[in-house]
Amino acid sequence: MIFYVLLPWFLLMLVVFQHAVLGTIFFHSIAVEISLVLVIYAGLRMPALKGSILSLILGLMMDCITGVCSGFYALIYTSIFLMVYLVSLQVYAKSTLFVVLFTLCCGFVEGVGLLVLSRMIYGTNILSDLVLYFLPQLVIVSLVSPFLFKFFHRIGWLHDGYVRSS
Repeated sequence: MIFYVLLPWFLLMLVVFQHAVLGTIFFHSIAVEISLVLVIYAGLRMPALKGSILSLILGLMMDCITGVCSGFYALIYTSIFLMVYLVSLQVYAKSTLFVVLFTLCCGFVEGVGLLVLSRMIYGTNILSDLVLYFLPQLVIVSLVSPFLFKFFHRIGWLHDGYVRSS
């Protein structure tokens, strides 16, 4: 029960920290997407119901903060969670190299999802923006992801001792 009470507040603090604090530190040129790493962590370490609720709420909060079409990030984050959850049933996800490469792959999925949805909804082509801005951000997030995984693991109510991939 504590999970459902603390989750919205934790996610709100995470999204505000991600956009306000980290955006200010990096002069809004590089956005470190901690939210993507949390969705991947949820897919690898959380039960399906809790992880899907986390992904949906986090996506909706990202939609509110970024100002894009409603449901944009909610759809992408929930899709990434489901993909990671299905993969996690088949892999051993303890290796640092696996976490880095898997975060990189999931980030590419997010980028392709953003590209397709922006093309379908807005009729714009953001491929050049993805190459110039998104790829460097993705490399940074992938390299930081093992440390973020350890941080999320220390927050006990995020996984409740339930680790599927051990």
